Amino acid sequence: MSRMRSTPLKLSVVLIAVFTGFMTVGLAVAYALMHETLSADIDLRADQVIAELAAIPEEDERLERAGEIASAADPRALLIRFTLDGNTVANSPDLPDGVIHEDEVPLPEPTIADSYLVRHADLVPGVLMVGIGRDSLSELVETFVSILGFALLPALMLTSAIGIVVVRRTTARVEAIRGTLHRLSEGELGARVCAPHSDTDLGDIGRDLDRMAEAQEAATGALRQIGADIAHDLRTPIQRVAVRLERLGDADLPGAARDLLDRAQTETAQIIATFQSLLQIAQLEGGQGRDGFGPVDLAALMHDMTEIYETSAEDAGTTLTLTIDDPLPVTGDRHLLSRLIANLIENALRHAPGTPIRLSLAGKVLTVADGGPGIPEGKRGIVLRRLARLEASRSTPGSGLGLAMVKAIADLHGADLTLGDAAPGLTVRVSFHA
Repeated sequence: MSRMRSTPLKLSVVLIAVFTGFMTVGLAVAYALMHETLSADIDLRADQVIAELAAIPEEDERLERAGEIASAADPRALLIRFTLDGNTVANSPDLPDGVIHEDEVPLPEPTIADSYLVRHADLVPGVLMVGIGRDSLSELVETFVSILGFALLPALMLTSAIGIVVVRRTTARVEAIRGTLHRLSEGELGARVCAPHSDTDLGDIGRDLDRMAEAQEAATGALRQIGADIAHDLRTPIQRVAVRLERLGDADLPGAARDLLDRAQTETAQIIATFQSLLQIAQLEGGQGRDGFGPVDLAALMHDMTEIYETSAEDAGTTLTLTIDDPLPVTGDRHLLSRLIANLIENALRHAPGTPIRLSLAGKVLTVADGGPGIPEGKRGIVLRRLARLEASRSTPGSGLGLAMVKAIADLHGADLTLGDAAPGLTVRVSFHA
């Protein structure tokens, strides 16, 4: 599953985005409120200086008080310039109204603020210029930058790290559940999530899925056992019927009766073959057959099977070709592997008559391809089941056990069986690992 499609990842990204947005908006509002408060305080301080001098009625006293303020003021906090009747007291040059930055104030660097709010007032008599330092606003910006760097960013990094850990753990559990569901849908009934003992909803889902899989495996096992028991119990009486039909064939029968007897014997032989295949599949699924495992020259075996079926292919109006590329020996049962190859060739002859059948072996990968109608992708898992037929009427020859036998033999050998599209036709690939 692509991580960008992961629900836990999307939720984590949304939560981090909400947290970031909330913190950003909160900091922006706080900055705006504090900036407004400090700006109002600067205006108030300017008003206070102007009001103080305006309240002194005597010109000499007003000029004297302005001098006292100028001499005592810190230029970073207060600039003042008062002119009365040609007399001036000041700790700064005359400046224009408004916000003045430090590069516009001709004062020495250590004694100058980053910026000033400059106000002019006509006190009648006298002209007053007041500049209030705005270092507090610069410090406000630095403070919020520090908050952003030392609080918000680490918080984001921490929440992102926690989110990544949670996403990885949750994604691993989701992938385990998805993988188990996929394996179960492919027929691997022993697949389990093996969910850890946790109090999360995903843990509960995993345990519920394991219990469901166990119940399904038990039910399927019971059905298989019932099928095997039925096949075993019915094989003997059907074989007896076949023997009696064979004995009946020794009698002198009229033509119609002889024809009916022949058809009965053919049907009985087909029933016996079906039961034998069902029993063998059940035995293979139970693990029987591994005792005969040994080294098998798969290339030589495929050569032999190709020669055996060349005549059948010619009779069906098709060609049978074999390609060998760097073959490697495999470990298995030669008889069972012969049955696997035979079933694949017979399946191609039956369902893709008149089309070329191509056999190939590359390393340990055996492939059989035909040019027939193929199998739709959504139904490829169905044909691997016992007695499965794509044709609803089930009127074509066969019992629906050919590919089921192939799968049982491949599973016994630990090989991967894959059905694909030959464009046109069906490709069956068996990949051995041992």
